[in-house]
Amino acid sequence: MALAVAGVLAVFLVYTAVGGSEPLLEPSNLAGHTGKVSLTGKVVGHVQKSGGTLRFKLHNIQGASGLVPVVYRGAVPDLFKTGREVNLDGHLDGSTFVSTSMTTKCPSKYTASPSSSA
Repeated sequence: MALAVAGVLAVFLVYTAVGGSEPLLEPSNLAGHTGKVSLTGKVVGHVQKSGGTLRFKLHNIQGASGLVPVVYRGAVPDLFKTGREVNLDGHLDGSTFVSTSMTTKCPSKYTASPSSSA
């Protein structure tokens, strides 16, 4: 009996963890998505700062893609700048991604060290 209850609980936990998650997308596959999504990409071009609002554009991390304009209001991570990879949560409003949260990826964690490039 206890094993059956544990099995049902495990299935419930997996279902709620997967069912409540947002899709993780790159700029090239964002078009047409409605509702809240997570967007990952590389900041390109000029970043405009006006009051507490940032406006910038993203393209895919690996190679160029179409550009997605982003509007972000909130605390700006210390490592944010052009060329940096970011993860955003928000929604698509027309052709603009409106972000409610942003994190940056630290480049030193994702680049090969000189000794491993052989």
